[in-house]
Amino acid sequence: MKKRVSASKVMRVVSILGVICLLALQWVWWGNAYRAVEMDFMGKAEKCLKKATDKAIMYQLDSASRGIKVVHQFAGEKVPKYKAIYTDHRIGSSNEMEYTMNEFIKFTNKPVTEELIENRFCTFLNDEFGFVPNFTLRICSDSIEISKKDVQNYNRVVFGNREDTIFHQFGYKEYTVAVFPSPIEFYLRKGAFIMIISIVLVLLVGSILIMQFISMQRDRKFADFIIDYTRMITHDLRTPVSGVQMIFKMFQKDPKLEPEMKEKYLREGENLSKKILLNLDNILYMAKSEQMELPVYLMEVDVRTFMEKIVNGYRERNYQPKVVRIETQYEPADFKCSMDVGLMENAFCNLLENAIKFTNEDALIEVTCSRVENRITFKVKDNGMGMSTEDQKRIFAIFEQGSANKNSQFPGFGIGLHFVERAVKAHGGKVTVQSELGKGSEFTIRYTSTVVS
Repeated sequence: MKKRVSASKVMRVVSILGVICLLALQWVWWGNAYRAVEMDFMGKAEKCLKKATDKAIMYQLDSASRGIKVVHQFAGEKVPKYKAIYTDHRIGSSNEMEYTMNEFIKFTNKPVTEELIENRFCTFLNDEFGFVPNFTLRICSDSIEISKKDVQNYNRVVFGNREDTIFHQFGYKEYTVAVFPSPIEFYLRKGAFIMIISIVLVLLVGSILIMQFISMQRDRKFADFIIDYTRMITHDLRTPVSGVQMIFKMFQKDPKLEPEMKEKYLREGENLSKKILLNLDNILYMAKSEQMELPVYLMEVDVRTFMEKIVNGYRERNYQPKVVRIETQYEPADFKCSMDVGLMENAFCNLLENAIKFTNEDALIEVTCSRVENRITFKVKDNGMGMSTEDQKRIFAIFEQGSANKNSQFPGFGIGLHFVERAVKAHGGKVTVQSELGKGSEFTIRYTSTVVS
C-alpha cells in the first residue's frame, strides 16, 4: 500500500515537472522566435528608412538651382568666380557623397524635412509589410543625441530599450531617427500562426498528461477502495454471519424448540440475512459506481406500497433493549412515481439503518413521502444524537464517518451515505441533511419523477 502511494506521488511530481519543463521550453522557443521576427522587422524598417531618406534627398536635388558646383578648397587655391559650396571633407565613400549632396541642398535653402522623409517612409513601410506601424520620426542635427557606439554602427538596429529605434546618417552631423513605440502588432501578425500552433500543441500535450494523471488517480483510488472496502466489509459481515451460525447451532442442539422461540430465532436469522445482503449489495453497487455511473432502470411504483414494505421489515425486528418506533406519512395519501426499485430500496435501508443505529433507547423515526406536481420528496427524520456542522459537510464522502462513529461503539465504515448520494444522483436528484447535536438528523431526498399519477 505504501509503495503504491509513493509511486503515485512520484508519477504526480514527474507529470507536473514535465508540464513545467514543456512550458519553459515553449517560452524559450517563443522568445527566440519573437527576437528573430523582431530583428527581421527592424532590419527591413531600417532599409525603408534609408530608401526614404535617399528619395527625399534626390527629390530636393531635382528641384535645386543650377550653376552650383561642389568643390574642395585647398590651401593656396583661388576661389572660383561661380557660386560654390566649400567643404573641408574629401569624398571617399558613397555615404560621404550623400553627406555632400545634403550640404548642397541645404545651401540652396531646400533642406530635407521630416515631413518629406516621413511621407516616403510610410509608403515604403506599407509596400514592405502591408500596413504602417506606429512610429515617430525626427531629424537629429547633433551627434550628441546618438551614442558614439551607435555612430560607429549607423544604419543598425538598436535593441535594449523599451522603444525600438533605427536611424540613418545622411549628413555630416544629421541623422534620421525612427522610433517604434509598439511594433508588437507586426510581431503578432507574423507569428500568429506559429503562436496558435504552439498553444494548441501545449494544450494537447498538457491535456494528455492531465487525462493520464486522472486515469491513474481513478485506477489507484479504485484499487484502494477495493482493498479498504474488502477489509472493512469482512469485519462488518463477521457479526451477522456469526449470529446466523449461532442460530443454526441452536436448532441443531434442540430441534424441538418452542414455537415462540423458533419464530424468534427465524425472524432474527432473517434480519441478519437481510443485513448481509444489504452490505453485499452496497459493495456490488459501489464497485460498479466507482468505475461508471450507476445504471438506472426506472419503473412506475406505488410509493405507499413500496415504502411500507421496507418500513415493516424494520418494525418487525427485535431491538432489545432499544424501543424503535417508525411512523410514516404520505402527501397525498396515494401516489405513484418513477424510480429504480433496487437502488432506492437500498438507499432507504441505509438511511433507516443509520437512524436506528444512532438513536437512544426510545427511538422515533419519521418517514415522510410527498409529491408536488412531478417533484418527489422523501424525508427520514430521527431523534438521535445528531451531528456537527463539520460532519454534515463531509458525511456523504466515501469512507467518511461522523465523530460518533469514530469515537464510540457504533460499527461502520462510511459507505452507506455515499451510496445514498450516488443512487439519488443517478435519478437526477439531490440528498441533503439537517442536523443538530443532541436533537437528531433529517435526511431529505428530492428528484423529478417522469411518472406522476
